[in-house]
Amino acid sequence: MQGHDKFRISSHLKDIIGRDLVTNEFVAIFELVKNSFDAGATSVGIEFDTEAETITIVDDGHGMSQSDIREKWLFVAYSEKALAQADNYRDKIRPGGQFAGSKGIGRFACDTLGVGLELFSRSESSDEIAKLSIDWTLFEESSSEEFQEIDVLVSQANSFPETSNATLPEGSGTVLVIKGTRHRWNEERVRRLRRDLAKLIDPFGTTDTVEVSTWLYDGSDKWIDGVDGPVGNEISDLLEQKTSRIEVKIEHGEISSTLYDRGRKIYAIREPSPYEELIDCEVTGQIYFLNRSAKSTFTRRMGVRPVEFGSIFLFLNGFRISPIGDETDDTFGLNRRKQQGQSRYFGTRDVLGRVDVLARPKLFREVSSRDAGLVEDARSRALYEAIRTNMVFRLERYVVGVNWQDKQDQDRDTADGLETDSARSRVLTVVGNLARSTDVVIDYFDKDIVKVSEDPDHITDKALRAMSDLAERRGDPALLDQVESARRRIEQLKQSREEAREQARRALEERQRADARIALLEQQAAFLGSSKDIDIERVQLLMHQATIHLGHLSSAVSNAVHEVNSLLSSAQEADELEDLEEAEDLFATIRQAARRVSVSLAGAHLSGDRLRSVLSFAPNIRVDLETDRVDGDIVQFIGEYFEVRVAGVPDLPNVKLEAGNVSLHREFSPVDVAVLIDNLLDNARKAKASQIEFKVSKKSAKSIAILVSDDGLGIDTRRVDPAKIFERGYTGSTKGTGLGLYSARQIIETMGGTMVLVGDGSRAIFEISIPGDVA
Repeated sequence: MQGHDKFRISSHLKDIIGRDLVTNEFVAIFELVKNSFDAGATSVGIEFDTEAETITIVDDGHGMSQSDIREKWLFVAYSEKALAQADNYRDKIRPGGQFAGSKGIGRFACDTLGVGLELFSRSESSDEIAKLSIDWTLFEESSSEEFQEIDVLVSQANSFPETSNATLPEGSGTVLVIKGTRHRWNEERVRRLRRDLAKLIDPFGTTDTVEVSTWLYDGSDKWIDGVDGPVGNEISDLLEQKTSRIEVKIEHGEISSTLYDRGRKIYAIREPSPYEELIDCEVTGQIYFLNRSAKSTFTRRMGVRPVEFGSIFLFLNGFRISPIGDETDDTFGLNRRKQQGQSRYFGTRDVLGRVDVLARPKLFREVSSRDAGLVEDARSRALYEAIRTNMVFRLERYVVGVNWQDKQDQDRDTADGLETDSARSRVLTVVGNLARSTDVVIDYFDKDIVKVSEDPDHITDKALRAMSDLAERRGDPALLDQVESARRRIEQLKQSREEAREQARRALEERQRADARIALLEQQAAFLGSSKDIDIERVQLLMHQATIHLGHLSSAVSNAVHEVNSLLSSAQEADELEDLEEAEDLFATIRQAARRVSVSLAGAHLSGDRLRSVLSFAPNIRVDLETDRVDGDIVQFIGEYFEVRVAGVPDLPNVKLEAGNVSLHREFSPVDVAVLIDNLLDNARKAKASQIEFKVSKKSAKSIAILVSDDGLGIDTRRVDPAKIFERGYTGSTKGTGLGLYSARQIIETMGGTMVLVGDGSRAIFEISIPGDVA
């Protein structure tokens, strides 16, 4: 049997298009404020009463009659806004915004906020106040009940309900009283709501908007700063006067762009719009770059850092599309792009701004959940591309090319830095690049900035080409004269500099020859003087130092003799041992005594080396023997030691020092440095090396590295363990003492440095690191 039938609607439809779609309490309030905007309100008041558990929203919009409530408000998914005709949508746009919503579901935001609703409204054509009462819980009792069968009460009221702070409408308007709030409202939550409302309405205070106010009543009459009163931001003067910004308008197939730098207009251009999808829209944008100074001012005024405030906000017909512009949002792909070129590209934390789109209903569609941006389609993609290319990237080219080239610009809040020749050259390059595009018409540029410098040193070929292109495009004879004049100055400067460079080169060569002769004579005189001017006082100091080191040597030998005697006594006791345990104790005692003998002999060996070095200084190097430490350039000392002390000594390998311009200033012992060098030279001699090289390099701002290598036999790893060569007493030679490299490393470690073997065995290569002040 056939017949016509109809859909039935469950009462749970309320949840699907209510709390399930309007996802949280903040979005719910946004939806209700949107409805007030769409009703033509000039002011909206929101009161939170924590004691009564109510939220009251008051507006002075067009209002509704009982008939409107029945035929429109209670008609699910009905939207008068969606029925607006395409030919009159621009006439409906007001300073407060046009239709913010068009899906007919915003009314169910009331269910997200509370369990009950009382709506009072008076239309412009009536003196009566209509009242609607809804208990949302009735829709939740049974899903088998049909939506339209659950009663709501439409009646007439004598007056609007009383409010604590919000001004009740004198004429038309609406008052929503949401009862049994589902959320706990406190100062923190209202502050967050106000911050989001400010972004929702007008993030920068740069437009004329509807006034929205909030109040929190918690039983006290005390005014709460930042919670009670109008919502808004007053930072328009900061953004307009202390930032680099670009203002762009796209309409009628043309893009107009004007760039400002801290209040100074740099250029204004026009070009054809390639975005056919936006031909029926009007898109305006203001994008701001805040340097370090502007960010600091922003944070001080707003109480929040710019990165936490947001980035580029998108408004459709006067109302914000969430979450575009939020701190974690990257709708325009700026952060992904910045990862490819950290110092060349903007990320979301580098820019603030707003983009306003005026379009007839349904041209752009907002995702139904109200917090997921625009539905992705060809129009939204074209819009995003226009914002990126013609707003963000164009501002980026200026900031990166001009502002970021001057590190001090980060701390300026004025455009004074543009007055320098180098800055003018950078601005000229940016404007000149625009002139190269045949599609771009330059309507204006700042002639006090975009001009060729009088100083040829600040004229680059790139800037000159840019100015030439600009002059030719505009047909400006004055600019062309500047270009030609600059080219003549550059040519003259090149010629005069070439002549001066040749004269300087000849003078420098002559000076170097003279300096070399003088240095040779000074070195010879110093050597001769130090070799012959040995007076009684110097001999006394020499003997004093020799006595000190001889005393150290004597003490070390005495300690060694004492320990040897102990060893001999212990050895004699071996005949009297009765069991294995006593033997192990005796052997442990002998081993300890042997170690102490080894330490004493190593100390004696080092004292002997130091004594030998002191005696070698007497006739050759001017060293203050009154103290064994000096404060000076250790690299220079090593060089002098090689030139004066080592040069010409038979049986030693030839010494080569490569130090470049590296120097290391610190306190050091000339005697210890001499012992270190002598031990390395002696090892190279024993390895039959003909040459040993000391290569000095800068390791860091506080240390140098000396790479020591020779062309000797190297280390025979079959007989010698490279890991043990710095251990006391370890030697690979039958005639060695095993103390040379041990003493060398001890000296370096005393200076706070390190000495390691870095060769592979085929060559003996050591790296010595010494800390100090490197120059």
